[in-house]
Amino acid sequence: MRQTGEIMMRSILVGLDGTDDCRVAVDLGICWARRFDCLLVGIGVVDEPTIRGHQPGGQISPSYQAAYDQLLTATRHDVEQALERFAIRCSHEEVAFKLLEDEGQPCERILTELQRYDLLILGCKTHFRPASGQRACETLENVLRSASRPVIVAPKVNIDKHRGGVVVAYDGSVQAARALQAFLGSGLTELGMIRVVTVHPESSIEAARIADRAAEFLRFHDIETQRVSLVGSPAAQQFVAYAEEKSAELLVMGAYGQSRMKEFFFGSATCTALEASTVPLFLFH
Repeated sequence: MRQTGEIMMRSILVGLDGTDDCRVAVDLGICWARRFDCLLVGIGVVDEPTIRGHQPGGQISPSYQAAYDQLLTATRHDVEQALERFAIRCSHEEVAFKLLEDEGQPCERILTELQRYDLLILGCKTHFRPASGQRACETLENVLRSASRPVIVAPKVNIDKHRGGVVVAYDGSVQAARALQAFLGSGLTELGMIRVVTVHPESSIEAARIADRAAEFLRFHDIETQRVSLVGSPAAQQFVAYAEEKSAELLVMGAYGQSRMKEFFFGSATCTALEASTVPLFLFH
């Protein structure tokens, strides 16, 4: 039988960029803050370094000063508006919350503040770069590669409140093992039935052997799991399809297990999951 462990989630950080992708992340944060009775912290970052650009000697040139001031003021206004909407929503939902307005490189500021909290929630696309329009910035990818805490990526679509349980995508890699341990420490094991899913291109027996390592690790912590062995490829698509089939509330995966060069030529399982999943992703590198 599963038992409630002593480790519990006390705080969640949510990145606020004012977009629809961010809205889904806030929805998820509020849902979990109520469920786990924890603090929800919204962070908005004014990306002044990007606005400043490559100015000689670090000083704003007279010809750019007016444009710089205008863009900085507009960006601060947008960040303050996003924080205000977050505060109104949390107050309406009766969730304990805190606001953080920071200035600097978004990835750097988010990673620094994340050291205070249990996990981070971001939208599937991030738009922290000023005047980026519909183009996503690199904040999500950079955070995923360097985060000291688990990162939850909200899907593109509204989250179905009737979902339940967790799918752990386990391929036996170091990244998958780290993600599993981080998941155990997060307190999110209380989301329901945990299914450890392994995909092998040819052998269900080999897949079962890999899944057994993850299942035994969880069993040592009094967490019972269901092991699922699948045959086929590519693995990332199989993991996502299975999680959606079971209406899982969360899909746990290791993040960016290949070098950037291999990802460029052969693709990335993380990128595939980010693009395809309608289930929130628990990612840890």
